[in-house]
Formats: sequence, C-alpha cells, structure tokens
Amino acid sequence: MRREDCVEMFKRVPEVSHPQMNLVLRNQFVLSVEVVVRFEPTYLVFRGREGGTTDEGRAFFVPYDEIGYIRLERVVRVGELKQMYGEMGFVDAEDRLSKGETQEEKAEAAKLAGDAKGPSPSVSGLPLDPASIAKQNLLDRIRATRASVSGITGRLTDKK
Repeated sequence: MRREDCVEMFKRVPEVSHPQMNLVLRNQFVLSVEVVVRFEPTYLVFRGREGGTTDEGRAFFVPYDEIGYIRLERVVRVGELKQMYGEMGFVDAEDRLSKGETQEEKAEAAKLAGDAKGPSPSVSGLPLDPASIAKQNLLDRIRATRASVSGITGRLTDKK
C-alpha cells in the first residue's frame, strides 16, 4: 500500500471509527489501531495493540508496503460506506424497513408475537420442547440424588 492510499483511507473513515480499524499486514498479522500519531513518508506511526492480545497502548511503526489492507472491525452498512465517499441519500434496506413502522406498530407487533407464542404445548402437563424436557430431566435427577443422600445420616450404627 502506498502512503497516499493509506492517508486517504484514514481521512475517509470518521475519526471516531479509527479505534475500530485493523491493519492486516501482508503476512496476515493483525494490528488494531487506537490512534494514528503520524503519517511519515515511508511508515505509519500509531498506538494500538496486536490482534488477539490485550496489551494496549503499544507503539507501532509500520512500513506502508507491509500493509495488505485496512479493515473496520464492526458491522458497516452500505449507506455508511457511501457517505465515506461523499454519496448522500442512500438508505439501507434495514433502515427503510425500520423507518416504516411507528413505535405503536412495533409495540403491537411485539405483543402479537408474544401472544402467538402463548404457553408451551404440553401433554399431560409435561412440556414438549427439548429445552424444557432437558431441564425437567436434570431437576428430576437432582431431586433423586438429594433424596438418596438425605437418607444417609452419616452416623455409624453398631451392628450386632
């Protein structure tokens, strides 16, 4: 990667997103950026950490030609990417769907979803879904173990 390309990418991404940027080097090593300090003619200076570690606040001096690509480590919508390149007015499908509903419609949909679930189906009072069955089996085993242990007093009796 050239210096100009790297500088341009960092300018396009909002500064608040810089701590979510990762530099992936040509050898696939990942460096997480906290804050860029300088763009030197042949290398980039930043504070951050190595990917997969919790050692924060380290200084890195990375040659531009070692950078394979830059990755934003979060979900990015298409509209947000377009805004980084100056295109305005794009609305993502998720945004378009969520803007069509009012708060009352969302609450009513949530209520209907809750009503549709209703009580879990059962036969003779026993649940049918696997999670409830597993929970009931575990509780039965714990109760059985507790009952067998409570019958033991821990006292030694004299046998004659």
